[in-house]
Amino acid sequence: MAAFDTVDLQSLTNPADRLNQITESMRLFTAISRLPAHQLDVMVLRRLYGLPTENVSALLGVPLAAVRSDERHATRFLESLLCPPPPTDEGNTP
Repeated sequence: MAAFDTVDLQSLTNPADRLNQITESMRLFTAISRLPAHQLDVMVLRRLYGLPTENVSALLGVPLAAVRSDERHATRFLESLLCPPPPTDEGNTP
């Protein structure tokens, strides 16, 4: 249900734009679901709820450095899934 209740989706009025946003949200939520539990918790609290790092640390009962590390690793993982590098022209060209 979260894919149908995002800020981005609520701001769109064009049906095609809304469908594209739902598709994008579903990709994001699918990727997020692949994170380890501790990284998932951090990403939900930091990125979806917008809580400051200090609040996430206190809420989860983990050191601030662990929250930052989990967020950094999760972000890299998600970027690798959702934003693959563009193909290069380098390679086996004669």
